[in-house]
Amino acid sequence: MRRLLAVGATLSVMVAGAVLPAAGAQDDRMGWDRAGAPERVLRDGTAEEVGLVARELEQIEPALRDGLTREPTPFYPGAVALVAAEGVVVERTAVGHAVRWADATTELPAEEQVEMRTDTIFDLASLSKLFTAVAVMQLVEAGEVDLADTAASYVPAFAANGKEAITVQQLLTHTAGLPAWINLWSAPDETAALQRVWDVTPTSTPGTGYLYSDLGLITLGEIVERVSGQGLDSYVAEHITGPLGMGDTMYNPPAELLPRIAATEYQATPARGLVHGVVHDEAAWRLNGVAGHAGVFSTADDVAVFAQMLLNGGSYDGSRVLEAATVETMMRDYTGQLSSSHRGLGPELEAWFYHDVLTSAESAGHTGYTGTSLVIDPHTETIAILMTNRVHPSRDWGNINPVRRAVARAAGLARPMTGFARGAAWYSGIGDLLDRSLTVPATLSGDGELLLDLWFHTEPTDVLHVEASTDDGATWQPLTGTVAAGDAVRDATDGVSGDGEDRWWEGRFELAGLTGDVLLRLRYATDTFYSGRGVYVEHLRVVDDGGPVVDDWDPADRATVVTDGWTRVTADGSAVPTAPADALAGLDAALERHLASGGVAGPIAHQLATALHQAQDRLDRGREDAAARVLERVLRHLDNPRRPDTLRPDARSELRGQAVLTLDLLAPVPVAIADAV
Repeated sequence: MRRLLAVGATLSVMVAGAVLPAAGAQDDRMGWDRAGAPERVLRDGTAEEVGLVARELEQIEPALRDGLTREPTPFYPGAVALVAAEGVVVERTAVGHAVRWADATTELPAEEQVEMRTDTIFDLASLSKLFTAVAVMQLVEAGEVDLADTAASYVPAFAANGKEAITVQQLLTHTAGLPAWINLWSAPDETAALQRVWDVTPTSTPGTGYLYSDLGLITLGEIVERVSGQGLDSYVAEHITGPLGMGDTMYNPPAELLPRIAATEYQATPARGLVHGVVHDEAAWRLNGVAGHAGVFSTADDVAVFAQMLLNGGSYDGSRVLEAATVETMMRDYTGQLSSSHRGLGPELEAWFYHDVLTSAESAGHTGYTGTSLVIDPHTETIAILMTNRVHPSRDWGNINPVRRAVARAAGLARPMTGFARGAAWYSGIGDLLDRSLTVPATLSGDGELLLDLWFHTEPTDVLHVEASTDDGATWQPLTGTVAAGDAVRDATDGVSGDGEDRWWEGRFELAGLTGDVLLRLRYATDTFYSGRGVYVEHLRVVDDGGPVVDDWDPADRATVVTDGWTRVTADGSAVPTAPADALAGLDAALERHLASGGVAGPIAHQLATALHQAQDRLDRGREDAAARVLERVLRHLDNPRRPDTLRPDARSELRGQAVLTLDLLAPVPVAIADAV
């Protein structure tokens, strides 16, 4: 292998001021400290307005439609999905039917079926718990409830059978040791049903473990009623949904709304028949449709308003329902030390099984048994909502988690990558049961090191293994190494996995003692369930005896890389172009997206657009050298923005990388340059 790199003649322009992956950058993403968050009011718009790739969002509707035809039974009769980012609703889709079945086996005549609409009202099931949690936290803010107080101090009967020390906080975080549920529907009335809750015995010592429980939220709903002097439905309407303008959100919807409401299950036990327009959950039904764990009906758009309120730090369109500090308190992880499940004060955190690509330590949301889910990513201000009537006509027809993940995945992948200095990176891909490898040969003298600039977001059990073979791939051994970003350093000897916090990391792996012809391999292996975005490798180098041996920025070295499943992609997820015209088209598309989002504005916007038009003209006339000179001017504009130019870092990163990629394809004669590059 060479110690000098063969690169395009324009490299001296590229390297000056190059946007290298931010391996040393601190994690400065905005999480749930929303005190300084922008006050956004949701509006409809395009993906491009917020810098997203529409192509990825277009995958949502086919994913929803696939759920309609799954064999042997559909996932659901109908569904609605909504995605919003930075206050802009960029996707709203409805498929299938809100009402399709007369009973568990009889399909309604076509003329009696009701098509799903984007404003269909759904039984939210356990998403109702989020409304109860907000109500409790409002009372905490008002000084009327304390999280450390015992629940029995508000509901004395709750103290029975060893529950006297259970606190309000333990109920909110599902650490009270209560059973998941008990039969309430067979109680003769609401009073008798509540008495069954008060009489229940914990199944474990409170505060020692996590067990998701409806009973804790039922108790919290009762606390809200006793402290406020209002029914839970009246309290939520007056203090939450009313101020937020959520006109389609309520308990016990009136009969005139029935044509807009999605039907749920045909229930034989209890003998309720087709449940339509009344709460599906049997316990909430026995509690007259109003309970802390279930009972709220709403639309995708109203749920989006609720989510945006949280992203705004507790307010929406001039109405404040929580203080920003309270929102932050709700979104802390209170159960990670007790369980693999992560809970805030109500919301579920870091739930890979439906947050998918949006998962982080601070991703928040909830699911509902009827087929609903909400995911909120505070780092990108993304909201992903799925509403289905999956229990219509039967709860036994299937688990919709694959569709929940599909919606979150599309929302996450729609955000382009940043930090591609050369406009491209190796990408592992995304999915379950993957075993994908990227292998590079190197000739070593025994004092080498493998260097990687990489970005990763994987489920903890999906691992990038870094390995070497000295017997032509017959056997492999793990390499000792670390990955580092700023002050953060992680041992990577057993592989690289987890949430890389949207940062670029520098990987350093020892090759000491390896001599002769050696194969180096990156192998990405995933398990049966759940995925993150995957792994990107922007730059791969091998140095030995103080000098370069392999550098995949050198086209000749890159040609020696053998891939099995890995691909080279641009920042927006497209396959890396091989023709200058295609690369220039990609650069133009990226500029259009950043112009629409406001990432590029002012005089530089006109300068860049004019330059790209000129480059295209030169290319159309076969003057590749002239097109390259124009693109060098593009790089100078990007490297030296002036007032009153607007050039957001993500826009500069993507545009610069795409320009360098195009120049690499235009460079007619490779030249040798020094190691210092």
